[in-house]
Amino acid sequence: MNVGVHTVGALSLDDGVIPPPGLNPNMMGMGNMPMGVPPMGAGGNAGNAGNAGNQNPNASAGGNAGSSNANAASANNNASSGNAPAGTAQHALDDPNVYHWICELTYGPQKEQALLELGRKREQFDDLAIVLWSSFGVMTSLLNEIISVYPMLQPQLLTSQLSNRVCNALVLLQCVASHSETKHLFLQAHFPMFLFPFLNTTSRQRTFEYLRLTSLGVIGALVKNDSKDVIGFLLRTDIVPLCLRIMESSSELSKTVAIFILQKILLDDVGLQYICATLERFYAVTNVLKDMVEHLTVHTPPGRLLKHIIRCYLRLSDDLEARRVLKVVLPNKLRDNTFTEVLMDDVATKRCLAQLLLTLNEEN
Repeated sequence: MNVGVHTVGALSLDDGVIPPPGLNPNMMGMGNMPMGVPPMGAGGNAGNAGNAGNQNPNASAGGNAGSSNANAASANNNASSGNAPAGTAQHALDDPNVYHWICELTYGPQKEQALLELGRKREQFDDLAIVLWSSFGVMTSLLNEIISVYPMLQPQLLTSQLSNRVCNALVLLQCVASHSETKHLFLQAHFPMFLFPFLNTTSRQRTFEYLRLTSLGVIGALVKNDSKDVIGFLLRTDIVPLCLRIMESSSELSKTVAIFILQKILLDDVGLQYICATLERFYAVTNVLKDMVEHLTVHTPPGRLLKHIIRCYLRLSDDLEARRVLKVVLPNKLRDNTFTEVLMDDVATKRCLAQLLLTLNEEN
């Protein structure tokens, strides 16, 4: 069966990692809750959801890797808009097919198809994330889908079908990560740590690009609402260097989501302090931003990347010491008229660039 894949579905835009301590899949049975967290009622009865089986994190619509690329582009557009998928007043538990595919995901032989079908339901039901989290065994099944591919993270071993299947599981995780009632439970269970082996890959093959892009989508769903808990958690991980590496060498879609995550980290006061705490971190960020500016002028149209680059620089300029260094390291192509025509219709970004240059000039 050739199953399609959704990537970065709910994200709105505008080293392998060992399982973290405290997250034992065997201890996430009833309601898939982290230890110490009482089961949450999904649709009023978590027990019924558990008996029904389990909902799985994401499925994908599309039949092949080619359609995955189209889905990735669409997902990235959603990411840039900053809007989560629009749901309806319907409840997931009112749909008998949800029960069926949850059972298949957890106990049945059609796990791959269940990932696909549940993924198709995520934009139909606002409460799908709650049902997924609260249904017995679902999150464990999704976790198993992810960790089972770790040994296959080699170019000669990772097939398109396997990559698509894992991406479908990741999209369901993104559904959970983006919902206000499950986001912090998802974080407390350290689920993001299990995505880092995918973010740490460097192969440019499509199979790996899709894994990175969809994994970034899960992180992007976590950061899009400016939660200090989320930023604090991520700063204790390697997310910043991983995003920087993706911004340097991955596809444009992955670069866009990675710099979106970096921008969200910088917009948090603790995140800004973290980046500016040492010259090493500061230069790691500004060197990558500078390379991206040069790459845009030579190889690709600026698009969304330029908007995020400028906003990252503008936020860095809020730190006094960083501002003094930026006067020296800011690319000349942001000072001259290189991007004047590109920004002609983008009033907001043009204003950000003008504010950046004014701020740096004030230091004189």
